[in-house]
Amino acid sequence: MNKFIVDNSSQILLKKLPVFMPDATLGVVRSLSPEDLQSLGLEWLMVNTFHLMNQPGELALKKIGNLKKLMNWPGFLASDSGGFQLYSLIHKNPHLGKITDDGVVLYTGPKKQKKSLFTPEESIRLQFAIGSDIKIVLDDFSPPDADEARLEKSVKRTIAWAKRAKAEFEKELQARQKKAQQKQNRQLRQQEKQTRSLSPAQPRPLLLAPIQGLNHQKWRRYCADALLEIGFDMYGLGGWPLDKQGQFDYQLCQFNAELTPNKQPRFALGVGSLENIVQLFFMGYQFFDCVLPTRDARHERLYIFKTNPQELRAQDLKDLAEKNQLEKVFDYLYIGQGRYQHDLSAINEHCDCPICRNTQINRAYLRHLFQVKDSSAWRLATLHNLRTFQLLIEVLRR
Repeated sequence: MNKFIVDNSSQILLKKLPVFMPDATLGVVRSLSPEDLQSLGLEWLMVNTFHLMNQPGELALKKIGNLKKLMNWPGFLASDSGGFQLYSLIHKNPHLGKITDDGVVLYTGPKKQKKSLFTPEESIRLQFAIGSDIKIVLDDFSPPDADEARLEKSVKRTIAWAKRAKAEFEKELQARQKKAQQKQNRQLRQQEKQTRSLSPAQPRPLLLAPIQGLNHQKWRRYCADALLEIGFDMYGLGGWPLDKQGQFDYQLCQFNAELTPNKQPRFALGVGSLENIVQLFFMGYQFFDCVLPTRDARHERLYIFKTNPQELRAQDLKDLAEKNQLEKVFDYLYIGQGRYQHDLSAINEHCDCPICRNTQINRAYLRHLFQVKDSSAWRLATLHNLRTFQLLIEVLRR
């Protein structure tokens, strides 16, 4: 029995935990097909609402049905609101827009004279068009160098936007339920004329609110308390958890997890490395997404197990994490280095990905593909890295 309190139809979304999602920003993991992703054991993808708004766009998605139909993806989707991307865009290029209490104002056109407003409500409507199973509310990403006044404004704006987003979510849910009921009634009438099974009901999507506040415990608690009062299905680790030295801040992650009840799932948004995933899983996080395995694959960095993951248990990793000895299990190599020029061994003897299995692609050949800049190098390296991350997930599920 699942320990999480969500709608009965949503239980299927939480059946297999933990979960790692590769970033499929525009509905694609670069160089891989949906069939490739399935073959690696992946069940979830993370897409980006802001980018999908531009291409293929809301109208196209509605006409097709949703993004899953466009991709022919049988698994689940989570959709990021686009808040971080909008913050990054405006922070780097202030002339492109500004963040207001109403939403994010964007300036487009040749002379940046065309103004549009991206609101919490629009973000939710777009996520319904995407057809995602986890929808993330638009939040005001706190700048790392924010002073107390800016941080307060960011947190309070995040809360206000979350309240508006939930109201729109409930409105869209009601409209969807009404439409589904009408469809079922039509099917029942048709069933009277011919034997035909009803279409299965779609699971109710889960609504997630990120907790903001940087590394200030006061503001993270303030944000969490307000979001809990509004009420969401899931809560996320908002912002990027780095300490003042720029190191990953595990204490902050632990504090953030303790702000929400165990009966509701937690998402470590943007996390992380293999070591990060292990540490945060045992803090109480169940969902993870990160660009590392795919981006690093394109830059010749391949993740490997030092020991056979089939012989590992979750408890083994917990023991090593408590001793800060996860380096005994995880490692990486840069396949472009000269040492691999004549190395005919598999990328990793403990990996069962398509390129490691039976040494289908050896280290020397993959290095050669990168050297000659053949596009298959990206694909093969990405397949390997994603399978390595999924192998870790399978260990944590045991």
